[in-house]
Amino acid sequence: MTHDGLHLLVGTTKGAFILDGAQDRTGWTVRGPFCDGWTINHVVADPVTGTMWAGGGNDWTGAGVWRSADGGRTWELTKLTTGQMDDWAADDPEFAARIGWTGEPAPFGDSFAQVWSLACANGRVHAGTKPATLLESDDDGRTFSQVKGLTDHPSATDWGPGAAG
Repeated sequence: MTHDGLHLLVGTTKGAFILDGAQDRTGWTVRGPFCDGWTINHVVADPVTGTMWAGGGNDWTGAGVWRSADGGRTWELTKLTTGQMDDWAADDPEFAARIGWTGEPAPFGDSFAQVWSLACANGRVHAGTKPATLLESDDDGRTFSQVKGLTDHPSATDWGPGAAG
């Protein structure tokens, strides 16, 4: 990603968008939608490398984190959980072929439906999910592991949901 202007990263129910503008905040252009039309709750970029991540999902797609290392021109999905789409594809080979479904198991099964927030710092990407789980990646968002110190905390069962439910 070049630093010759401003880039506003936007997550929507129709995918991720990038708004490019001049330093004086004029002449905005819109690129997108990206991420195959997934619901995207949060988009962030590493100011050092320019790598972008978009997190989202829903009951249909399952949860995932999308990654772009080329300023948003191309995006790669790290699928984290399964959704209803996977159930349909498992029962319908024609549908599976149409969407490129491989049948590869998702690393977190169906334990959450959305990535709600993302953060990147010090070579790591963190993803907060709904329901509450904290994930981390130390390979640029290609794989994630659960932060057990949070999930296994003795008081976790007593935590109330935030504004997201």
